[in-house]
Amino acid sequence: MPRTGSTTTAAAPRAGRKPGASATPAAKSAAAEPAQVLGIEISHPDRRLYEKPALTKLELARYYESVSDWLLPHLKDRRVALLRCPDGATGECFFQKHLGEHVPAGIDIDDGMVVIRAMEGVIALVQRGVIEFHTWGAKSPRSDKPDRLTLDLDPDPDIPWRQVADATRLVRELLMDVGLRPFLKTTGGKGLHVVVPLRGAVDWDRARLFCKGVAQHLEAMQPDLFVANMSKAKRAGHIFVDYLRNSDGATAIAAFSARARAGAPVSMPVDWACLDEETDPRGDAFNVCNAMDEIAKRAKQGTDPWADYEAARSTLTAAMRAKYPAD
Repeated sequence: MPRTGSTTTAAAPRAGRKPGASATPAAKSAAAEPAQVLGIEISHPDRRLYEKPALTKLELARYYESVSDWLLPHLKDRRVALLRCPDGATGECFFQKHLGEHVPAGIDIDDGMVVIRAMEGVIALVQRGVIEFHTWGAKSPRSDKPDRLTLDLDPDPDIPWRQVADATRLVRELLMDVGLRPFLKTTGGKGLHVVVPLRGAVDWDRARLFCKGVAQHLEAMQPDLFVANMSKAKRAGHIFVDYLRNSDGATAIAAFSARARAGAPVSMPVDWACLDEETDPRGDAFNVCNAMDEIAKRAKQGTDPWADYEAARSTLTAAMRAKYPAD
């Protein structure tokens, strides 16, 4: 995806630590001192947010600063749901869509909802204990017109990677058959997101019904593998195709957002070719410690898998919707 919209300059890439590696004594000493990131003071900078790898509040803020040019296009001008974890990823976490009276710089409020405008707002939210950023599928103020579709593939943990990869490839083929161009990213968990950029010419109902139709079509094709029903009982042993991410008010984890999970994983855009590899890219394969290294490598090699994201925007036409009608 083009690195546009950022109002700040990203920190120079630093070599990432391997998961589980401890910060050096010098780093720990520096973290204990009052610290600022993008002009935002980080209180309790040495507070431990992750145990494995050992990461502090300041290190998380610096991670977000380092990936700002890549993260911000996925956040900017969107309503967000925030996962706050004041005591770290292993403590109590809760979702929040509204702020109190004090709204920091880099953030606006749209119909009571938080909207990110600049990276300073992201860092200010990290200062308040936010780890995860989940975004609407539409930009403010046109929050009634989705500009992307998200099919959330949520497999049973017992389904092997090879089977998940083959299933994801089939989802891509169905979308391409109607003229859409999908992109792929990890979620930082066991799932994958298939994302389709739109021009924002349809409403939420049409977007949701199209995705529901795709999910039901997949279930009809391979009922032993796919399920379109969110019932926990029916999802056992299947890949749940969660089309409800395309409802008004629903959110999905933003690309490059950290997750409040063991291993400090991040949601990472990936190339479709990863589905042909034996190495599983899910979980914490991409994490706060190595994400910037991966981004820098892609920049050097010219292999950004989402480089053409904006150019790939399509209109979800009536003919496309008719191809996969929902019950």
